[in-house]
Amino acid sequence: MPDDASDSSFTRDAESVRRKRAVAEEDAALRAFGLFLAGTLAFSWGLWSLLLTDAVPASATGLLARVGGFGPFVGSVLALWASGWRVRDWLRANVRLRLPLRWYGFALVLPPVFVALAGLVHATAFGASFDLDAVNPLWFYPVAVVVVFFVGGGQEELGWRAFAVPALQQRFSAATASLGVGAVWALWHLPLFLLPASPQSDLPLGPYVVAVLAVSVVFTWLYNASGSVFVPMLLHAGINPVGGYFPTGGVEAIRTVTGYGSYALVVACAAAVVLAVYGPARLSNGPRVRLLDIVARAPEEER
Repeated sequence: MPDDASDSSFTRDAESVRRKRAVAEEDAALRAFGLFLAGTLAFSWGLWSLLLTDAVPASATGLLARVGGFGPFVGSVLALWASGWRVRDWLRANVRLRLPLRWYGFALVLPPVFVALAGLVHATAFGASFDLDAVNPLWFYPVAVVVVFFVGGGQEELGWRAFAVPALQQRFSAATASLGVGAVWALWHLPLFLLPASPQSDLPLGPYVVAVLAVSVVFTWLYNASGSVFVPMLLHAGINPVGGYFPTGGVEAIRTVTGYGSYALVVACAAAVVLAVYGPARLSNGPRVRLLDIVARAPEEER
């Protein structure tokens, strides 16, 4: 006959070991997030601070601004290296291309939907007039998406979603992780508001921060649901240039408080829908992605 007391003791011991392991993994992920944050800000802000001085010629402004945008990826690599995890395994676990087409569809469709709805809000709530003559030519958008995917913002997702979100999701809910990364993401952009030639220089800061926090929830949903950073990269590539198609006057209109405020409102509503449908714990129908799962496991083909 089995000893019920022994079985109960064994179960308690196993549970204790499991909890200790979970706490150790959470602590490791949070330390890695701290390293990521330090590396990201040091790299990007270090380069961008040069642009606020006369230390570099004006001709180098565009190059340094672009290179500084790779800070999140650099921060990820530094944190992985310092933590003893292999960059190759992390990349292979994150970059998956064989996905249901609906995730690619969401990434491609959401940016123009956001900007179209924001223009409608701008016109109806703030009395703006539609001015399609001021928007960029349509042929320019797909070209811009390709460029931004690689060097204009899409590459940031190798830090924000592929590393920072899983690191925080090791301990926190998906919603909390999204807002935490959104706050860091907004903070990271602050020096660009001081650079006259940057895209952020003429944007209203308040609505911008609201939009970044809200869209971070949407990014996490797509990342957790698809399991691939490629989808957030594609979404980021579409969001950055879509402001040129703001229907009430293009870039000049979206740079106003009411224009960007309309955009922030639409994105906030999208985030609220995601939270209502999927819940704050996971922001998807599947499990949330945790850092220790994607850095400690061997790729499928090597098992």
